Amino acid sequence: MSTVYQSFTFTTAPIWDRVPVGAISHYHWEGAKPYRPNSFFQLCFVKNKGVFARLWSDETDLRTVCTRRDDPVWEDSCLECFLQPVPGGGYLNVEMNPRGVFLAQWGRGRADRVFIRTLTAKTPVVTPLAVKDGWGVELFVPCALLETLSGAPFQAGEGQYRFCCFKCGDNTAHPHFASFAPMGDNPPGFHNPAHFAILEIREEEA
Repeated sequence: MSTVYQSFTFTTAPIWDRVPVGAISHYHWEGAKPYRPNSFFQLCFVKNKGVFARLWSDETDLRTVCTRRDDPVWEDSCLECFLQPVPGGGYLNVEMNPRGVFLAQWGRGRADRVFIRTLTAKTPVVTPLAVKDGWGVELFVPCALLETLSGAPFQAGEGQYRFCCFKCGDNTAHPHFASFAPMGDNPPGFHNPAHFAILEIREEEA
């Protein structure tokens, strides 16, 4: 049974106080000394503008080696958002470290990932997010980018989509791998769209 996250499409800007908080709490591939930082996300749409997400973690022993776009940020302290705008189609993965450095790719699975900078000048926008304890990022994915990648209209309106948010840190002092929806115990790891959660978007509540 798929994990479900319900959120809203707003008309002008996100109203974060109304956006549900999801926990990135399914841990995978743990060693003898599990490390489980509390990590969370919020995700919503703004109609005809794009997808907005906030992700944060109480991780404090940070690794921030990567400084350039498309560096291997999953080796750093990392938060990730994967989004499939068209059912059965490709999905966008955006992986971000505490500096706001990100990696962004497109493809249908783990084996065919392509850096989106090679496909279009359109780009996600990643901004470090101030949090009380730990670190976070804010992500904006324009409709125009998702339309270019998927080849289909995307108006950030009501509907059902597939997505997942992740927390990892392959080369940190405490390697860890967590997801919002359980990914199973075998490869292909996070790049497993069959295990993505369902994203249900409704119109903004009055």
